[in-house]
Parts: sequence; structure tokens; C-alpha cells
Amino acid sequence: MMKTSHTAFCNLPAELERFEKITLEELKNSDAQLLNRQEQKFLMTRAQFSELLTGLSGSYRVLEIDHSRMSRYSTEYYDTDSFLTYLQHHNGKANRFKLRIRHYLSSGDSYLEIKEKRNTGNTMKRRIPVEGDTKLSEPAPEAFLSSAFPYDYRAFHPVLTTDYTRVALVARDHPERITFDLNLSFQTDECEYSYPDVVVGEIKHNCPLRQSPAGAVLHTLGIRSTSFSKYCTGISLTKTQVKHNRFKKNLLLLDKLSRGGTSIC
Repeated sequence: MMKTSHTAFCNLPAELERFEKITLEELKNSDAQLLNRQEQKFLMTRAQFSELLTGLSGSYRVLEIDHSRMSRYSTEYYDTDSFLTYLQHHNGKANRFKLRIRHYLSSGDSYLEIKEKRNTGNTMKRRIPVEGDTKLSEPAPEAFLSSAFPYDYRAFHPVLTTDYTRVALVARDHPERITFDLNLSFQTDECEYSYPDVVVGEIKHNCPLRQSPAGAVLHTLGIRSTSFSKYCTGISLTKTQVKHNRFKKNLLLLDKLSRGGTSIC
């Protein structure tokens, strides 16, 4: 098991108090699950995030789990010694995969996930529940990977952990979900990078973004969409021997938005 970040848990932004809540059960039974979806990502400062929330409270509800509107996540990414799935993304492969175990620290749930990006632009996510210390070679993960993952899972091992605190908004009137990740950190056995002043937003939808109230507010605030992968960014930061020219723009943007990202190597 890779080391876990000790990044402090975020305080609840005051702007979230104005949102009506939606429960996890309601979300699971709604169209906003969106396991097959389009995605657009946005990087912003904490101050911009507060402004954005102020403009969204009438159009979205906030996910609340066990009386909390913020949830802690830790995601363990798997790859080969040659970084097969990382290089798929770096080299612009239209159909590509990521393999990960996501731990929902606030609820104690964990899922083994295969994330597939298709040449249509859609993202498909398949997952099964697992125990927190599951090995890929155990019967249930092995059966899942053998049927849904196109590569030999035995060549994959943990290479990166990302930790963050997530806020999730669900649109009232159409299938759309927005996540905001705060206190983002990237860790390997050798290094840790953290960005406490940067927020990663992601709109998950299956209709044109111009119909999204969030899209209009983002445009007003001058926040533009950007291609951003937590996994690829983390590998670019921590595995400098692996080529990362494609992701230098994101590394520069992180530095620009952060008032002092920290590293421990």
C-alpha cells in the first residue's frame, strides 16, 4: 500500500450552506450518475471557486453524505513498468484506459475502476466494490479485469496516489454533475506534491455544455476549460524520467494558480 497524504481536511466553504442537499441514494437513482458521459475540466483558484459557488446555488443541489457536504478521496493508480496507460494519454491515443482503486475515505467504500476514454469523446467507467487492501490477483478483481480490461493486469502495479477533498453538485433540471476537488496532492513512495490553493472542477454531462448554468458562470468569470488528468499530472511531477512534454502546460498552470504548492522529495 502506498503512503497516504497528511494534507489537512478543508473547512466547508460558507457558500455551500446556501445549497439544498441531495442524498447519495437520490443521486444513485437519478440520471446524474452518468457512467457514460462527456467531461470538461476547469482549473481555478480557491477565490474563483467561492465566486462560482455564489452563482450556482439556485440551479444545483449539493451532495450530502452522513451530514457532510465534503468527502475525502484517495485514488491509487496502476500502470506497467513502462507506463503503458500514461503514454497512451501522452501520445494522444484516441481509445485509452486508466486502472485505479478509488477509496472513499468518508464512507469507507472502495472500488476497483476501469476508466475508458473513447474516440467519440465519451468516457465510460466500469467498477466493482472491493476491500480497501484488495490485490488485483484476488478472485473478484481478476474476473472483472479479465472481462473488462484489454491488458494483462498482472503487469500492473501501484505507481501513484492522489488525495483530495471533493464537493459534488447535481443539476436540478438536467443530467449534469459537477465535482470540485480541493487540497489536491500527488504521492509516490519517493515524493509528494500538494496544491492547497488550486481547485479542479469537472462538469460531467451528456448534453451540450451551453445548456449548463455552470458553463455560463464559468464563462463570466473567465475560467476556460482545459485538458487535465490528475494521473498524468501526478506522473509528470513525480516521474521526471518519463516524457511529459504534452503536460507541461498544465504544470505551468498549476504553478500560476498556486500561491505556494509544496513538495517533499
